[in-house]
Amino acid sequence: MSRLFIARRLCAVGCLGLFALLSSGCVEESYEEKYAEGAIDLPDDLYAVTAIGTEHMWAGGYFGAIYRTTDGGKSWRKLDSLTDQSIYDIDFADEKNGWAVGRRGFVIHTTDGGDTWEPQSIPRKPAQHLFAITAIDANTAWAVGDWGGRYFTADAGKTWQDRSFLLTEDHPSFKYLSDDELDAFERGEKLYDDVFLNDVFFVDQKLGWMAGEYGHIYRTEDGGETWARGQIVGTVSFDEIVFPQGEKKVPKERWEQIFAATKVLEQKPYLRIELEGLITAQELRARGDTFLADERADEIQKFLENEGINQDRIKIKNATPLDQEGVDMKAFAEHKLSPVPALRIQVIETPFLFDVKFKDADNGLIAGLGGVLLRSSDGGRTWNYLPSGSKQALFSGVFAESNLVVVGEKGVRRISDDGGATFSRLGDEDGKGRFPADKHGYFRDVICGTPSVCWMVGAAGNVLRSTDAGLSWFEILPQPEQIPATGAGE
Repeated sequence: MSRLFIARRLCAVGCLGLFALLSSGCVEESYEEKYAEGAIDLPDDLYAVTAIGTEHMWAGGYFGAIYRTTDGGKSWRKLDSLTDQSIYDIDFADEKNGWAVGRRGFVIHTTDGGDTWEPQSIPRKPAQHLFAITAIDANTAWAVGDWGGRYFTADAGKTWQDRSFLLTEDHPSFKYLSDDELDAFERGEKLYDDVFLNDVFFVDQKLGWMAGEYGHIYRTEDGGETWARGQIVGTVSFDEIVFPQGEKKVPKERWEQIFAATKVLEQKPYLRIELEGLITAQELRARGDTFLADERADEIQKFLENEGINQDRIKIKNATPLDQEGVDMKAFAEHKLSPVPALRIQVIETPFLFDVKFKDADNGLIAGLGGVLLRSSDGGRTWNYLPSGSKQALFSGVFAESNLVVVGEKGVRRISDDGGATFSRLGDEDGKGRFPADKHGYFRDVICGTPSVCWMVGAAGNVLRSTDAGLSWFEILPQPEQIPATGAGE
């Protein structure tokens, strides 16, 4: 149940249209009263959906909107959420007990199906936003957000434990801390990891997963006491680039090799690379140092940047330290030795991930930016790319019986009936299934209350329902006029 809304990250990529609504860095929210009590305000953009069984569904979105139906969409009620902040995620453990979280880090809780809500307090420092929550049972829930935010409750939210990711001395970013941050660390203060966690999902009390930016995927088998990284299995690798003995300039006969690598990087913007220059023993004896290896890495970096690859996607690995005090330079030099003068290119998988869901203890699905779709069949230990057929952002995916359904920006909707080997566009003449023809806005979330009864929500209050495992979708909302507050749990 993924709901990522990140000002800093997403403004950097044009806010992706829909996210422009959600961050103060893109556009301000409006706080004008727009609806009568209990009625549906049709323009509300919806960002999250959860369902219990075939009849009960809740959707959350802009300006604190929460819609509820208890009769499969025949009637609706707009609930009083007690907030005017955008709701980024909503989840229920059963028909009565649930939570919603969102902008500015608010969290609200209900024990009566949403008739009434109470605010709760999460010790979110320095986190600003909460992007996702999963309700494991009436008392147990996990929430995640920015700055490594992970929060756990076992008492229905009366208290929340801060289990956020922290910076430690063995963290790769520790060496980049400022003097003030190092002083704070020496004083015993917590330093939080600058990673955005965008979704969390549990199938039971013990087994759960998280997903976020830069390919961060985690799994737990002990209820969140410990977390291990999942591995994305990439399909891209590059051969070493061989240089003439004693030279740092890229030989012309290697240009085509680099051009080919550039094209791959352009097609897969979620990939980053590490460049490591290597030297021969003869070169080391002639030079007396390893700087020639670094110069080769610098040359390749300049070459790639001139071809349009952003410098943020390129990292120099194992560069010769300028300050060599306390460094075993003999051991360092031995690590840089190679039978031939060369440069090694290592591919790093860093897709921006929005949503993670599991069908059972083994089978999981992750949706992400740039059409990225990942599947795991080993409980989230390893993940493989699926051919989604889209370059647009995929915000959410779900298992629906034997089908996979994914949705995203600009009306993207895909379905697979072969485990993800192939995908078709829902509702197209050459595709599969049935889908309203006039739906071109984003779809933010998709969920199934049962294996065959599923819901999809998105821009302008759109709510769609399927009763055949995601093959045929019918518009439930918006309707031509506002819906009176009758039924839906009254």
